[in-house]
Amino acid sequence: MKIKMTKVIIVGLMILCTIPNIIAQNRTIDIENEEEKAWVQLDSMKAYLCDWPLQCAWYDNATFLEQRLFEESVFTKRVQLAENFMDKYPDSEHYFETLTFYLYYLFEPRFISKQIPDSTKVFLSQDAKSAKDKRAFKYSQFRAIPIDIEARVQWLKKGRGLVSKFLLSNATREQKLKIEISLLGRDFRHARYLYEFQNFQKKDMESSYWQAFSWFYWEPFLLRMESLLFKYSDIEDISSYIEQLVNLISRKLLAPELTKLCWKYFFDLSLNTEHKHEKEIMALHQMAKENLKALYDLEAFDDSKPLEMTFTTMDSSHIDLKDLRGKVVLLDFWSTACAPCIIEMPYVQKMYEKYADKGFEVIGIAANSDSDREHVLNIINKQNAKWPQYLDKGSKVNVSYHSLYKISSLPTVWLLDKSGRIVDTHARGERLEPLIRKYLGLDKN
Repeated sequence: MKIKMTKVIIVGLMILCTIPNIIAQNRTIDIENEEEKAWVQLDSMKAYLCDWPLQCAWYDNATFLEQRLFEESVFTKRVQLAENFMDKYPDSEHYFETLTFYLYYLFEPRFISKQIPDSTKVFLSQDAKSAKDKRAFKYSQFRAIPIDIEARVQWLKKGRGLVSKFLLSNATREQKLKIEISLLGRDFRHARYLYEFQNFQKKDMESSYWQAFSWFYWEPFLLRMESLLFKYSDIEDISSYIEQLVNLISRKLLAPELTKLCWKYFFDLSLNTEHKHEKEIMALHQMAKENLKALYDLEAFDDSKPLEMTFTTMDSSHIDLKDLRGKVVLLDFWSTACAPCIIEMPYVQKMYEKYADKGFEVIGIAANSDSDREHVLNIINKQNAKWPQYLDKGSKVNVSYHSLYKISSLPTVWLLDKSGRIVDTHARGERLEPLIRKYLGLDKN
């Protein structure tokens, strides 16, 4: 019965997956130009399938192997559509966007081998929930997936070839930079995939070994970024790509031990180059300088001492936590992708209105960039959040507090007492009001 039901589900899923094709075909009925028909189909498939697994109840209940095979079919279809379009319409006005799609992570098959041994199938169909170490078990499943290495190498090679050809075109320098960054991003994701799924068990006594290993592993990406910096130093905000790379390398599951070394690398680079007076090199130098200072300050940080932060909010107000001494301050680290963060905003606003005149302040620190500005504004307006907000990933930001404090899960909410010390790092929900009253001194009898 279970086998029959599985077949029914799979057949149903295959039928559902044809819906985007039908939609794309219906959208192209009135389009006579074959190129536009092909573009509409590609764009429709990309947009519609982009979050298809999240919309599919089957996916959440499928085995690990079934999920990976489903993703493989989706991503392979996207790659084929993009390759066909670029091969057939090399002069299309949509070529740049299609190449950008092609280098995007949702167009990346794993190249799962068509021949999977039965014993491997059994292992890949097991549920990690019963494993003692779920993460280690899941990583071992990822490593056990048989890969068609030759097919993967050819795909990587084709991507590099397409980028090389694009760089010889008459595209703008901004577009060429975007494509080179996209290629770097693609290669970084594959390097991260291999690095992260080794699930290193790093021990304190091995720290020097792992730091040396990590630097050897990630240095080529720093060198590539250095090359792009000097190649496109005339393009504004290229230094922000360097910040993104360093933040990615410094993530908890990658190589946080390299954070200071990476910033020292770019600090020295921007200081000693003959181009050090160019605008973007100077911007990079300032960014590296401020990040190094923040890292040294963090090393010396004593949670018995006041927290220090200085930044400019979205409404151009200057915030310095030193100026808020004498108040109880809630620091709300959030992002537009964090539903629980957004859901809780009305309650925080209620607390803000209730205790603001008694010395309670709230500051939002959103892990979003300039491109998300309108989205952030829409959310805080809809949720009636009246407190100051700061874009922690903005182009003018030199130090990201989410990255600096290794805040990898949201919501994260810190409460500071009147002296500016962090007294609670989970100040949310039902716990919030009693904490506010406690540190405002309102419950003294």
